[in-house]
Amino acid sequence: MEALKERRRTQKKTGEDPLLAWEFRQLDVPLYQTYRATVIHKEIRRQTVCRNTSKTSADYHMDWTARRGGVGMGSGGVGAVGNGNGAPSATIPLPIPGQTTLWQDLPEVQKSGVLETLSPEQCKYQESMFEVLTSEASYVRSLRVLNEHFLESRELEEVLIIRDRKTLFSNVLRVLEVSESFLMALQNRKEESLVFSDICDIIHFHAQHNFPVYIDYVRNQIYQDKTYSSLMKTNVDFATVITRLQESPQCQRLPFMSFLLLPFQRITRLKILIENILKRTNEGTKEEQTASKALDSVSKIIEECNTQVGKMKQVEELIHLSKTLEFDKLKAIPIISQTRVLEKRGELQEMAKGNTLFNLGHKFTPVYLFLFNDLLIIATKKGSERFVVLDHAHRTLVQVQPIGDDQVSNPSYEHCFCLTLLENHQGRMMERLMKAPSQSDLHRWIAAFPDPMKPDGDKEEVVYEDWDCPQVQCVEQYVAQQADELNLEATEIINVVRKTNEGWYEGIRLSNGQKGWFPVENAIEITNEHVRRRNLRERYRVIQAASIVTNNKAKTTPQC
Repeated sequence: MEALKERRRTQKKTGEDPLLAWEFRQLDVPLYQTYRATVIHKEIRRQTVCRNTSKTSADYHMDWTARRGGVGMGSGGVGAVGNGNGAPSATIPLPIPGQTTLWQDLPEVQKSGVLETLSPEQCKYQESMFEVLTSEASYVRSLRVLNEHFLESRELEEVLIIRDRKTLFSNVLRVLEVSESFLMALQNRKEESLVFSDICDIIHFHAQHNFPVYIDYVRNQIYQDKTYSSLMKTNVDFATVITRLQESPQCQRLPFMSFLLLPFQRITRLKILIENILKRTNEGTKEEQTASKALDSVSKIIEECNTQVGKMKQVEELIHLSKTLEFDKLKAIPIISQTRVLEKRGELQEMAKGNTLFNLGHKFTPVYLFLFNDLLIIATKKGSERFVVLDHAHRTLVQVQPIGDDQVSNPSYEHCFCLTLLENHQGRMMERLMKAPSQSDLHRWIAAFPDPMKPDGDKEEVVYEDWDCPQVQCVEQYVAQQADELNLEATEIINVVRKTNEGWYEGIRLSNGQKGWFPVENAIEITNEHVRRRNLRERYRVIQAASIVTNNKAKTTPQC
């Protein structure tokens, strides 16, 4: 840690500091949270404002006047920063009017006359590469605030034990070192010429050799969040110091957690920036191949980050459940397993024993279902955090079937389905009538179990290739609460395959084809057909270019 601090001090003394380069002496580089809020707003505006079909978002500056008036920036809006639990905790300030952020606005570019030699598409290509540079400078500035204002704070160090301090800040110094090195490489490329030749080769190199540092940081995120929440509740001195540090002009009154979340936000944003470059790269060129390789390498980093976060959450969840489930009179089974994953949980109503479908004296009692990838547990709630297990069965021995309207006319049986355990913990077949709280919950519980009559039912529904399905854009972050839900970031585009009356969408993320549920209130429908078709064309362009990497790998892989 001390070696990294000394290196940065040396960089500043020798003029090697990338933030002191000639470009950024003229730019008031915003904090990354501000940059991120700005691009989110621009992308949402791009999807919702009807424009000339020959123009794209690169042709438009932000409507600073409207933003200064506070339009759309209320609590929980797209300009909010998550607190680690999916809830917005602070509004992000946007850049001041007149701030130079575009390549074509640089005085050196305008004086050179190079703009007269480039076509509009070539200018957009330059802008897409220049944004990688400016956004990285913004990111490095925010990381330095995290380091210099929070990590190096004597006050904060005095109220934290070494273990909590290490958990909170993880390997952020190494992340900063990697980012500074990346920014320096981008800056050196920019100084070679006013017009970028390419930068995706730089991204590809750093993704292969340096960006794996993000995996280590993101892997720790679940413990980072838990530690911060615990300290804020139990350590009064910590809460007092953090509150005071957050009020400093140096961090622009942004919350501490908004700085801790920066690395994962950056690596995911970098993927989008590469895609933007790829969309403007001429087909069949060397630059297209390089951009495709960069996209592939960064995508793998993100996939591994998600995998590691998922694994950590699974372990924590299983440990918690093993402490809350009581088997009472049943023979206990081990809950914690390296291969076990909790996929869905929730409260349902079960028809009391002794009643029938046509018994007017029906009575439902609450039960709780825990569905794992290999096991179903049925329990009853005991207190706020305890559950007594009533029954359990292997998942492959569980079947569900909805109750049709022609079978039951009584409104009390709305959203009901039959749950059949072909072999329960006693080795017997057991049938249970369950009632879901809503239509969407009914759909989701039924979809969670394979239909014996349609084992490949999901494969028969080719939704991703259906150009007629509605398309929506996420305008507010959503953190999945169940395994069948999508984690969504603002600006993501999703094709909708189902909408329920209770305010839920089932959709397919356009960027990677992942399917899941999310609230209607977190998205807006894209009604402009031109915009919708443009999204599909752009996505197809990225997929088509990305296939180059896959095909090249297939050619070089030795055949057995």
